[in-house]
Amino acid sequence: MSSSFFTLDELGLRSEHDPQASGLCAENDDVDGTHSVFEINDLATLAELQPLWSELLRQTPRPAFCQTFEWLQLYWTHFGDRQRLRVLCVERDGDTVGLTVLVEQQTLGRRELTLPSVGSETLWPLGTNSYWSWLAVGSHLRTELTRKHVLDLRGLSDPQDRTLVALNSAGLPVRSWPWTSTSVVSLADGFTTFWSQVAPSLRNLVELGEQKLTAIGPTNFVRFRPQATDGTIPQFPDELYQDCLTIALNDEKQLARADSVLNAPERHLFLRDLLPWAWQHAAADLCLLLVGSRPVAFRFHTLALGHLRTVWTGVDAEFRQLPLATLLLHRTLRDSARRGDVELDLGPTHADVTRDWNGTQAPHRRIVAGAGSTSSTAQQPTETILHDH
Repeated sequence: MSSSFFTLDELGLRSEHDPQASGLCAENDDVDGTHSVFEINDLATLAELQPLWSELLRQTPRPAFCQTFEWLQLYWTHFGDRQRLRVLCVERDGDTVGLTVLVEQQTLGRRELTLPSVGSETLWPLGTNSYWSWLAVGSHLRTELTRKHVLDLRGLSDPQDRTLVALNSAGLPVRSWPWTSTSVVSLADGFTTFWSQVAPSLRNLVELGEQKLTAIGPTNFVRFRPQATDGTIPQFPDELYQDCLTIALNDEKQLARADSVLNAPERHLFLRDLLPWAWQHAAADLCLLLVGSRPVAFRFHTLALGHLRTVWTGVDAEFRQLPLATLLLHRTLRDSARRGDVELDLGPTHADVTRDWNGTQAPHRRIVAGAGSTSSTAQQPTETILHDH
């Protein structure tokens, strides 16, 4: 841990007297002589470590708002009453180098440890070295995982199979399946370079689409990205959510899909609160395409350290003859490059969408560890597909 932040000792979170009273399990689980794990079991205790959490987030590759303490607060408001919180802090030589948030719940006759997740938003572990973190976490959990108590990680980004290898090295029986993948568009080289590398058919679609859109009447692209200044909290305009909801409800074809956000009540209630919550923490990014004064398409992203993640999109089915999704994404990326954004994660998409937009596929996996892993079955979630390219 950086010297500018408190240690667990300085915060008083290590105690040899009744460790459960502070919501922290003070058992020092020595992994390899240098790594140890401390477990926190309540949000109030975890809140004391917010400066540390923020530091680890800055060190995490491709950070996202769903990896923030603020996101976990909202998640816990909606889902915490049915789960137990288990936050595993990995320390090496006195420094906290990793933080993994797990939740425990009873599912189909077994106890299941998993990552907090809503839709495609998953709170992945924080820190620079995922291998050592998962090795420490796996060693910490090894004795309690049985046939009826498993570690089930869905939607996990696992580059170079680090998680899989680490859990195996920790002595856990592990099974792994492909889960889904997202498409990431990089803006590091500026919009001109990016746009020159996309598929020619996509550039033609945007050019013709813009001509057709202009023929309808005056159009406008509006972007809302609140910033906290002078200690003030950005206030969320309620009508913006209603604009998005109106557009989404006008697309009966999308509403008929089983994976529609509006057909999953719990997910939609979370989403309804996520937009103003992210707004309050200066992490919301809402893009609207208007014909006259009427919004006809929207993109809602969350933002962390220049990295955007797509949370909710919609187009007005009344304008289905136009490639609204493509036109809005094109304007969004052009404006993002101007603002200095690093990348935009489009979420789960078809491979041809990734190819046309010159994106990079980021595969996610499902990994089940524990004695019960050999009998688990995996179901890959339905992809969310753009209306047009």
